[in-house]
Amino acid sequence: MLQQFAGKDLTKHPEEFADLAEKFQQLPMYFLKFYGSTEISTIIDAMDHAIHAFDVRHIVIDNLQFMTADQGRYIDRWELHDRILSSLRRVATEKNVHITIVVHPRKDDKELLDVSSIFGTAKVTQEADNVIILQRLETDNGEMRLLDIRKNRFDGTLAAIPIEFEPESLKVNIQLNNNF
Repeated sequence: MLQQFAGKDLTKHPEEFADLAEKFQQLPMYFLKFYGSTEISTIIDAMDHAIHAFDVRHIVIDNLQFMTADQGRYIDRWELHDRILSSLRRVATEKNVHITIVVHPRKDDKELLDVSSIFGTAKVTQEADNVIILQRLETDNGEMRLLDIRKNRFDGTLAAIPIEFEPESLKVNIQLNNNF
């Protein structure tokens, strides 16, 4: 993230590291120290604290499958996901925050993924205000990546935006000149 913030490979510019690290620490970003499977009540308590103590307005959960990996042993995994998604939706609505949840796709043979390709029950996409899919497409000119907006509850606008990865800065940029 520091390299993305800097916009360049800091291993080639070590003299800039300390100054950039200091500036990066001033950004209003907070990280929770949860790794692996974590009970949703623990995560919601931490989210609630962050919302009130730090005025957090956007929360990213990466990823739903990893977060729930060891919790579905004695109950149905899909029921567990539905319960978690309902809890997260309730927090988003009651606290007026945006929650982004990374959910991996199911394995299928479709050239392009769609809303039904998302792993889990239909509740994953039903509860979402936005569904954005990172697509990989083979073209005559090689591989192309798209940021594909498949659901937009705000105004309904949908789009497939060509993007490219910039290895030097580790950033993803919009490809302006691309026909697909």
